[in-house]
Amino acid sequence: MKQLPRPLKLADLPTPVEKMSNLGRHLGHDSLYVKRDDLSSGLYGGNKVRKLEFLLAEALDQSSPTLVTMGGIGSNHLLATALHGRAQGLRTVGVVFPQPITEHVRRNLAAFKGAGVELVFLPHKYALPAGVAWTLARLTLREGRRPLLIPGGGSSPLGALGFVYAGLELAEQVRDGLLPEPRKIFLPYGTGGTAVGLALGLQLAGLNSQVVAVRVIDRLLANRPRMLIFAKAVKWLLARRGIQVPGQAGTNLQIDHGQIGPGYGYGTAAAEQARLLLEAQEGLETETTYTAKAAAAFIDEARRTKLPMLLWHTLNSADIESWVAAGRRKERGA
Repeated sequence: MKQLPRPLKLADLPTPVEKMSNLGRHLGHDSLYVKRDDLSSGLYGGNKVRKLEFLLAEALDQSSPTLVTMGGIGSNHLLATALHGRAQGLRTVGVVFPQPITEHVRRNLAAFKGAGVELVFLPHKYALPAGVAWTLARLTLREGRRPLLIPGGGSSPLGALGFVYAGLELAEQVRDGLLPEPRKIFLPYGTGGTAVGLALGLQLAGLNSQVVAVRVIDRLLANRPRMLIFAKAVKWLLARRGIQVPGQAGTNLQIDHGQIGPGYGYGTAAAEQARLLLEAQEGLETETTYTAKAAAAFIDEARRTKLPMLLWHTLNSADIESWVAAGRRKERGA
């Protein structure tokens, strides 16, 4: 099977697969697994690192010293971009919109300051197109060259290649006997690059697993037509690189709309219950914007079926306390 080259090696791969025996006993299910992408990097882990291997390589190839990206004011993607970009000598400007303030968001805001991120605050997420365009123009005038734009979540066709690779990686772990072929794989669905890339990688590897993308943002931005357009764009990019994905893009993708609650960033009772259960049974940390909502859908399905299932853990578990502390010192003027 043709492997995708990794233009930058930022992630410690393959990430482990673990059986969730305690959770399985609690739920009466003997075939529950977790893919530990939270361990993908000691600098900053989670699912964004796989995408940044491709996206930051493009910035370095184009000699772009500044990255512009976007997200909520507590964006994990923005922090991942800033820290991994900083390690490559790149600075990051984040165009951000409001979201509910949680302790997780507060820590990320402090870490942005500690890492030297320049933030551009917008009044609403639907102001992003204008805000990003203005920021790109301003920085181009200020710096004399255009920054590299990295889309929210790193979800461009190029970034999604990181998760095509992840699908191939999981297939190897199945072949090595580390887990049975999952009937369903659960992960959060925000900008879509993780779900789409993984689904195409699984098709390429010949696995029949269904990717269940648990929607955590507005349906206007996360829906099946947009998902299929994205999948076709990634498949076309792979074909340009000489990699033909068999079958029709998106046939192994489904969207779970049942966990969104009041909207992006807002917790739900089901997500909070899932967060507490995963922490108590498996010692896994999640948060209620993304990962706990995916976990809630995973647990709900585990109560209905005994087929093998996998939770793709997308949250960073690397220690960011030094960045948080540095940011809080700056806030105090110390």
